[in-house]
Amino acid sequence: MRKFGLLFSLTATLSISGAVSAAPVGSDAAVCESGKPSVAVVVSGFKQASGTLKVTLYDGDPARYLVHNGKLRNVVVPVRSGAPMEVCIAVPAPGLYAVAIFHDVSGDNQKDRGDGGGYSRNPKLSIFNLKPAFRQTGFRVGNGPVRTSITLLYARGLSIGPVRS
Repeated sequence: MRKFGLLFSLTATLSISGAVSAAPVGSDAAVCESGKPSVAVVVSGFKQASGTLKVTLYDGDPARYLVHNGKLRNVVVPVRSGAPMEVCIAVPAPGLYAVAIFHDVSGDNQKDRGDGGGYSRNPKLSIFNLKPAFRQTGFRVGNGPVRTSITLLYARGLSIGPVRS
C-alpha cells in the first residue's frame, strides 16, 4: 500500500506541474542525465515562443553574485514553444548556487523592455529591486542533479510579474 501511495503522489505531482520538454536541453544536458552534480532548471511562463533563453549559474560568493564577470557558466537555448522547458546546467562541485534566467524575446542579444527573466526560488521583484540577494535565490546542490522551477517575469507598466493568462 505504501508503494501505491508514493506512486500516486509522484504521478499527481507530475500531472499538476504540466508538460515539460521530454529531456533536459542545452549543452550540459548529458550531465543532468548522467547523475552528476547539476541543476535541471524548469522554466515556465513564456510570453512568446521566440528568441533565446540564457541560464546563468552563480556560486555562493557574494562578490561574484550578479556581477558582470561573476558567473560560473551560461547555457543558451532557443525558445521554440511557449510550453515549459527544462534546461540543464552543470555545476563544478556540490555546494551553494543560484540561477538567473533571461528570455531575450527578439533574440537580438540585447536587454529590451519586452524581455523577461527570473531567479531560482522565484523571489518577488519590482522595478526598484531587480537584483535579489543571494539568500533569496541560493540553493544547495549535492552529489547529483537538483531540479528547480523558475517562472519568467516581464515588465507590465510599473510592475514586474508573470504573464497574465
